[in-house]
Amino acid sequence: MKKIILSLMLLLSFNLYSENDNVVEVKHRKAFDVEGNKYIIRPLYGVATKSDLGELITFKNMEPDPNNTKIAGIQVERYVYKGVFNMPLNVTLQSSFITHFNHYDGKPGDSVPGDAGYYTDENSYEINFGIKIYWTQFPWDKYVRTRLGASEGLSYVSRVTNLERFNQYGEKNSNYLNYIDVTLSFNARDITRVQNLEDTYIGIGLSHRSGIFGRVNGVDGGSNNVTFFFETEM
Repeated sequence: MKKIILSLMLLLSFNLYSENDNVVEVKHRKAFDVEGNKYIIRPLYGVATKSDLGELITFKNMEPDPNNTKIAGIQVERYVYKGVFNMPLNVTLQSSFITHFNHYDGKPGDSVPGDAGYYTDENSYEINFGIKIYWTQFPWDKYVRTRLGASEGLSYVSRVTNLERFNQYGEKNSNYLNYIDVTLSFNARDITRVQNLEDTYIGIGLSHRSGIFGRVNGVDGGSNNVTFFFETEM
């Protein structure tokens, strides 16, 4: 994980170069100096799941959170580079604000450990910052343009969510954890044939907080939420 973060930081620290058609002269291009749309705005809605990240990414399993937590929020991204090294690779800086609608509707039992005061009915508010990379070329792009994104960053919640209380019962929790966001989205114009949706995508994602096996504030576990969203560029 540290190597990935270091590589991204080095990528952002260097200037990129590209050739302009048949002209031999190299054009100097700085970070944030991108053509076309500069921002991605992504409203989202999601459900908590007690399945781990590996199970969700490989579509092996998706077990619901015993407390049925829902989330809603918005993510804002700013393009840093487009077409890195002339590859279908884009880089953004990402920030997000998410509300966790905590809810506990029963007494503690075998499936929901904890005493009567362990879970909360008060919402948790989450703020995230990170670097995100997108791969934007797939064999089926002539039918529907697709992009796969993954971010790495930091996360803070105003209070530990019910899902993390469940996953870390009897163990350490923290408001500050590592943050990973994975998204898969499809161009809405290609799907609907509506011209005005050219810069709009719809998709599914994973919002993940964890202590990276105890490396962040001594937290060994974390939490996952499956999200559904649309995103527009501007």
